[in-house]
Amino acid sequence: MTTRFLHVDLDAFFVEVCRQLRPELRAVDLLVVGGDPKGRGVVQSASYGARAFGVRAGMASAEAARRCPGAVFVRTAFDDYRRASRAVRQVLQEFSPLVVMASLDEGYLDFSGTDRLHPVSLLPVAERLRDRVRDEAGLDCSIGIGPNRMIAKLASDAAKPRGLMEVREGWEEGFVAGLPLKALPGVGPRTASRLESLGLTEVWQVQARPIAELERILGPDAKALKRRAHGHGGRVLRARQETKSVSRETTLEKDTADPAKLERILLRLSAHVASQLRGEGLAARTVTLKLRHGDFVTITRSLTLPAATDLDADILGAARGLLRTAFEEVRRRGRGVRLVGVAATNLVEAPGADLFEAPERTKLRQLTSAVDRVRERFGFDAAQPGSLVKKPK
Repeated sequence: MTTRFLHVDLDAFFVEVCRQLRPELRAVDLLVVGGDPKGRGVVQSASYGARAFGVRAGMASAEAARRCPGAVFVRTAFDDYRRASRAVRQVLQEFSPLVVMASLDEGYLDFSGTDRLHPVSLLPVAERLRDRVRDEAGLDCSIGIGPNRMIAKLASDAAKPRGLMEVREGWEEGFVAGLPLKALPGVGPRTASRLESLGLTEVWQVQARPIAELERILGPDAKALKRRAHGHGGRVLRARQETKSVSRETTLEKDTADPAKLERILLRLSAHVASQLRGEGLAARTVTLKLRHGDFVTITRSLTLPAATDLDADILGAARGLLRTAFEEVRRRGRGVRLVGVAATNLVEAPGADLFEAPERTKLRQLTSAVDRVRERFGFDAAQPGSLVKKPK
């Protein structure tokens, strides 16, 4: 049986979702999704025009503004991206019974064992899929086809933007030979820098080295790198990739040592975390608070709850308790806080209805469900706690 995967990668996903919501941005070539260019936010995504100036995800927004002075900065709610991603997934599921979304903007489809249905090539399928995603979800994508997941992903990277590429079984080694080592999964900036110091920058150089020689200079990491350099990758696609955590964090425009302001931020972050838990049918046993001080010292505190929950009030209550203890460190060090984060971990499937639940919690769940329906229809900010609503002047 032939193993074949399609990797669908949405082109400039976050940028294009913003353009969908704000049609006046469709003609803007230099577009950056991220924080305030005069503040301390980071770039989430950039249009291809802005990328030509060296703007990339993870870069400080201020640096992006310096590199691309004509760029327009924009952002939207996370739920807008989730809705767009779900629309794409619905299309993908019409083409394969096994679809795994690796993130909001990329997914794998398993076409293993379809030799009789598609005996020559999957390119015609990929072309139809690309067009359907455009027609149904209004988004462009690039698609890579390969005998394992790594090759399929590398092929979609090479095909960008809005391209198709198929690497058939037996072609893997030749395909990756011409790539830089930093293109391979697992080779991040630090690893790439280390390899470069050893004179290794291209995949073909690793292909040409005996494994014994690589082990002498790289140690235990050599075997994994050697396998990837010869085109080997995962050949199994699991039906569900387990979500390990749900988190939200925000970088403040100015450091603050005001506990009341931090509590208001926790209120919003906790609501986002709980909303995503419910959207994915999950509940959390552990809540973690993250505070990064102005000098980049990061403090984390965690609390394991008596029972798993997906309710805003429970997540917020735990985060508030953690803040009270973590804030003592802020006072002791005399530093302000520049980043706040809330994470839900130790996840399980959301429990069903409890017939013996206290009436107060039943009412709280009913209220939460009503809020979710409003947010699903009108956006997350359509329903907010009263303490977050600005009073008219």
